[in-house]
Parts: sequence; C-alpha cells; structure tokens
Amino acid sequence: MPQMSQVLRERAIGMLTAGMSTGAVTCELNVHFSTISRLQRRFREFGSTSNRPHNRRPRVTTPAQDLHIEHLYLQDRPRPATWTAAATIGLHNQRISAQTVRNRLREAHLHARRPHRGLDLTAVCRRNRLKWANAHIRWRLALWRCVLFTDESRFSLYRADGRQRVC
Repeated sequence: MPQMSQVLRERAIGMLTAGMSTGAVTCELNVHFSTISRLQRRFREFGSTSNRPHNRRPRVTTPAQDLHIEHLYLQDRPRPATWTAAATIGLHNQRISAQTVRNRLREAHLHARRPHRGLDLTAVCRRNRLKWANAHIRWRLALWRCVLFTDESRFSLYRADGRQRVC
C-alpha cells in the first residue's frame, strides 16, 4: 500500500462504504485485490486509512465495538465500567479492561459511573438512624452543644512549612 496515495485510499474506502464489492473497487482503481482487502481491514480495525507507522499501543477495540460500548452506556447510565468490560470482547477474543471502557467513553465525552465504595447500611441500621433523627428533629442549638459523637475521627493536616496541625 505505500504506492497508493492518501486520496486513492480514501476513494477506495468511499467506494466500499457505498456498497461496491472489493473486486469492483480493484478494477476501478487498477490495484491488486489484496491491497484493497488489507486497506479495508485496516480501516475496520483502526478507523483510519493512514499508512504512517505509529509508536502508540495498538487499540484493543474496533470502532464498531467502541460504538457498542457507547450504546450500552446510553441504555443504562448507572452501569459500572466493570460490567461493560465483562460484556464486551475485544480484538482476537481478548477481554478488555474497565479502564479501556472508561477511555472509550471519555473519547465520546461520556463518563462511566464509579462503583460506590463506602459503608453499606442495612435496612435495620437505616431504620434506627431515621428513628434517631426523628426523635431529635426539634432539638435547639443549646441541646446540641452538649452532645458528643463518639465516632468522630481525629486527623492531622500537614503543610509545606513542616508544622503539624491537629483538628
């Protein structure tokens, strides 16, 4: 393919996407069948007809799979990237990572939901918290000043001047 100019490559891809067969494109442009089939494969895998070597890592997904990832996200926005990664197979039957899904969504100006990492409250705990809040809803500021919460954490703050501040 080094002999084909960029204009000819784009013309060939245009003919193929318009519905012409590979054989008809080879006759029209007077090139070998394998040249057009390699060009078509490269365009399908990388989304580009450029012939320049690159030093970046090869993509794990095709443009069609990228579109599939976007559609999965748009159908179910709270879906975590790990679920989408598990449901999508990349090139050469490889699994794709959740980070790949996040990267593809970011390229499409979308953002995957990060799974919640925190305290999961049971129904009993939520009910007890609600009962406590309803019991103390009418307290005034003077009553709240006497309350000591025992689950408060002590933490230290460090700054560039080397002094330690404790809150």
